[in-house]
Amino acid sequence: MYYGWILLSTIGFIYMASVGAVFYGLSVMMPEMIDDLGWTRAEATTGFAILAMVIGLAGPVVTRMMKSINPRLTIILGGFVTAIGACIVYRYHSLPAYYFAAVVLGCGMTMQAVLPGTQLVTQWFHRRRSMALGIFMAAGGLGSVVGAPTFTWLIHLFGDWRPVWLFVALVSLFSSLLSWLFIRNHPKDVGQLLDGVSVDNDEGDKPAVVAKAGVYKTTRDWTVKEAFQDSTYWIILASGALAVTGHMMVSSQLVLHVKDMGMTAIIAASALGVQGLFTTSGRFLSGLLGDFTIEPRTLFFSGMASQFIGMVILTNASNSLSLYVSVVFFGLGFGLGLVGSTTMLANYYGPENTPTLLSYRILLSTVLGAVGVVVAGYCGDVFGGYIEVFYGFSGFLLLGTLLVLLIKIPEVKTTGSLEEI
Repeated sequence: MYYGWILLSTIGFIYMASVGAVFYGLSVMMPEMIDDLGWTRAEATTGFAILAMVIGLAGPVVTRMMKSINPRLTIILGGFVTAIGACIVYRYHSLPAYYFAAVVLGCGMTMQAVLPGTQLVTQWFHRRRSMALGIFMAAGGLGSVVGAPTFTWLIHLFGDWRPVWLFVALVSLFSSLLSWLFIRNHPKDVGQLLDGVSVDNDEGDKPAVVAKAGVYKTTRDWTVKEAFQDSTYWIILASGALAVTGHMMVSSQLVLHVKDMGMTAIIAASALGVQGLFTTSGRFLSGLLGDFTIEPRTLFFSGMASQFIGMVILTNASNSLSLYVSVVFFGLGFGLGLVGSTTMLANYYGPENTPTLLSYRILLSTVLGAVGVVVAGYCGDVFGGYIEVFYGFSGFLLLGTLLVLLIKIPEVKTTGSLEEI
């Protein structure tokens, strides 16, 4: 049996646990913290914005860390960092302590989630790269499916949000244990070859690229500087950042928005779970189709369009039916686009620098997302709801959708000498 599938199961579970505990755990606990501690929505969502911004700012640093100490050890250390942040929120309840804890939680989540996981997928999979990325990112989508109802149940079980942060700490430490037991950095660590490489291949970790059914995969690894000089990379960066920003705004404000629209907290939490379920489905479907069947840029465009439709419907969702329809479109679209755009980075520019290129997309996405979350929270306070800000951002999602139509397969400029940065 190829050990890569065991590794994929492990990093998928860790990604699910990290996203579910930190990102969606905070989304569910935030309304309870607002009611208990007397914070405004803007004050509380600033903590969420700080968390999101740190995830982006820490990306290039974590990428360099992985190159220095390897992804496995990065994930192990990340669990301890997350546990420290969770214990701070449990013990200290001032806004400065909450904001500091958000910084720590963001660093820990970045060390345990998408960047080391993506690095490991590209180091273990070639022939089934898109499928492996889809499975891995689908596991991250399950974080909301599992996390939102679990944390809602735990809050009701304890009658308080504080002990739930101790549960977050335990989950993160358990993820570190799983990494120590099951994650290996390269196939050669267990005496195996990269997926898709034959025993006769003298290059071992440099297989010939296979393209089937019109799915393009480059035959070379671009340097980071070469990718920066290509317009397609910047379109992927910009449209992907808009998609992630919309997802962060909706994920952080959905429970509050649904309650503002006159529905119960149970319906709000279930809608968050449905969104996560269809995000997971979109991620898996995109990975399944993106290797041999449909060009990932088509999946990226479909995802952006679906996310735009979902946000428009969500803005004025006045009953549970329209609410669930909106989160189905929104979640499915985000899942399709996320995996499609990530696969494009590997297919267009090669796997070697994909994590670095991805880290810059995460940087832009989370900085914009952090601003979007704060603006949405402020608008919630000023307007007493989110209709105005959701309608406004729908226009940006439409712009991102149209930008994807301009994407073309990149070509290396042969003039001049380029050095990797």
